[in-house]
Amino acid sequence: MAEKKTKSKNKNIKKTSRPKRRFRINKKLDGKLGIIFIGHEDPFLYFPDMMSYFDREEIDNVHLKARGKSISNAVNVAEQFKNRFGKEIKVKVDSVDIGTEEVPRKDKKGKIKMSFIDIKMSKDKILED
Repeated sequence: MAEKKTKSKNKNIKKTSRPKRRFRINKKLDGKLGIIFIGHEDPFLYFPDMMSYFDREEIDNVHLKARGKSISNAVNVAEQFKNRFGKEIKVKVDSVDIGTEEVPRKDKKGKIKMSFIDIKMSKDKILED
């Protein structure tokens, strides 16, 4: 008699991995301006995009934009980036704009008012050691 070998599925084992992006980080270039749209992801996931913008010669400013519950995450991204990479890249926050805008509802019936934040950051110069 041949016995069947079955793989046991252990549902109690949790995988530990670094946080994955649920979707691609939205970013765009507009002349000498880089724009990054902040969502609910971990703040560390936005750092590579910010570094790539600040490393380019043609980009002077980077805007971090967020709406609704992501506003606190945008503030965390800006402050953590400024504090962690302050030795390599001298970055300052130029201005912070807050307000309310109307956005279409998910069910496409009408519009709702939602808070937004726009954090404008600029580089002073790259320090060389």
